[in-house]
Amino acid sequence: MGYTAKAVANHFLDFGRTRTKEISPLMIQKLVYISHGWHLALSGGKPLVSDEYVEAWEYGPVFPSVYHEFKHYGASPILDYATDFELVGGTDFKLVTPRVETDDVNAVALLGRVWKVYGDFSGLQLSGMAHAPGTPWDIVWNENKGMRNVHIPNELIGKYYLRIIESRNGN
Repeated sequence: MGYTAKAVANHFLDFGRTRTKEISPLMIQKLVYISHGWHLALSGGKPLVSDEYVEAWEYGPVFPSVYHEFKHYGASPILDYATDFELVGGTDFKLVTPRVETDDVNAVALLGRVWKVYGDFSGLQLSGMAHAPGTPWDIVWNENKGMRNVHIPNELIGKYYLRIIESRNGN
């Protein structure tokens, strides 16, 4: 099952709050991207984030909704959850906090593992990982000469993370 990028971001904000770890907009952006990549590799190409594509921006891979939700924090810690509007009764709206379903054991386990492996890195360190030569962002950014809003194909992201798995398994 796929989720909104904001739901995945909120899951990481929960991790941060329960462990008193401050999470910056840069850090949340990269955690959502990394978890999406691992999910693509481990699920045979099924996206974790299904409501939008990750884009190659100048400073790395970005889910636009997450960027716009938290950009007002700058480099400061995020204090609030991401929200969306939900249509009610055909004409009214209510504010909702998107969530990963707690009974989705595969997604919850994956996000927990990503937090365990990457949660102690800073936003800048995670950004460095996402910008390394040969990463999906690097390939798309350089192929498109800095063109804005270019999608990083899920297939490319999934193959990249699958290569990481294969290299760790000695293949």
